[in-house]
Amino acid sequence: MNKTARSRRTFLKGALGTASLAGISSLTLTQCQPARKKITWEPKISENVGNLSESTLRWMAQIGLKHVVLQDNGQTVDRDGKGYWTDEDIKSAQNTCAAYRLELASMIIPIGWYRKNSLGEPGRDEEIARIIRSIHAAGKTGISMLEWRPTWLDFYWDERVGYSTIPGRGGAGYRNFDYNRVKDLPDFDEFPPVSIEEMWERFFYLARPIVEAAEEAGTVLSIHPNDPPVPEMRGAPRIFTSMADAERIIREIPSPANGITFCQGTFTEMGIDIFDAIRKLGSRIHHVHMRGVRGTVPNYTEVFIDEGDIDMFEAMKTYKEIGYTGTIVSDHTPGVEGGGLVGRSFSHGYIRAMVQAVNAVT
Repeated sequence: MNKTARSRRTFLKGALGTASLAGISSLTLTQCQPARKKITWEPKISENVGNLSESTLRWMAQIGLKHVVLQDNGQTVDRDGKGYWTDEDIKSAQNTCAAYRLELASMIIPIGWYRKNSLGEPGRDEEIARIIRSIHAAGKTGISMLEWRPTWLDFYWDERVGYSTIPGRGGAGYRNFDYNRVKDLPDFDEFPPVSIEEMWERFFYLARPIVEAAEEAGTVLSIHPNDPPVPEMRGAPRIFTSMADAERIIREIPSPANGITFCQGTFTEMGIDIFDAIRKLGSRIHHVHMRGVRGTVPNYTEVFIDEGDIDMFEAMKTYKEIGYTGTIVSDHTPGVEGGGLVGRSFSHGYIRAMVQAVNAVT
């Protein structure tokens, strides 16, 4: 064999070998890599919003949210001030959300709609009738959950109930609660004296027919605990300030339509075992607020979601453990440069990462 033939044969052999190796290499890269883990748990990562403005909905769509939790004073849906919702009212709000590929998952029953019930004034039955009408409209239009807050008289979030703003990370504004600021202040003038037993009676008078209506309508109710969770605020009794109160609400109205907003910040402030509470309440948790808190009653501070006392990742694993697939929202973000949506965007990145991490390890 001459030199030219040998060179040609060597070249062909080398070329074929290289091609074979290239094929094996390609096979290894495309077929031997581990498949991406499929998400097996997918709660409705949502946000509490006070309006359905274009900028609010665009922000929600931009950060990847798909569900809207509307918490306003009632005017967004009941735009003509009737004091109740109709099918048409709700469908209009749903269409506004759908334009941004968002689903209206929940609305709050406005506090003013059951004010006479809270105060024990005449006109309670008329309020209940309007709320029942609204609940049936919500069920008919596919609203899966309605939140409400019927367990306290005062709805203040400032120095009148012991709050102040203190500096936090990078100069962010943290909200601090200290009961010592208000424990010696006079009773609220605007609320007539009432016992805690009477407040429980008022609550059940309202809650029983409302829950029954929700069950008939195919939707559920979610009660938010009192915040701050102190049994009395300047003479006004508060009836949902402990785990025992949550269990009583469920025990006395056992319908599956009757449930709890697990505001993790408020339950943290109670000083209880958060993970045990999630497991005990189980399927009765109808909504979740994620908030970082340091300390407990009588003195605590609301902080960023990544620096509170509770292991948020462990909490998220516990929600998956109980099979919770409802709405999860950010809550009470500290004041940051650029405004509230910046802080909430930070919280949502953290929440989404935790969901993905939970699915990767459990």
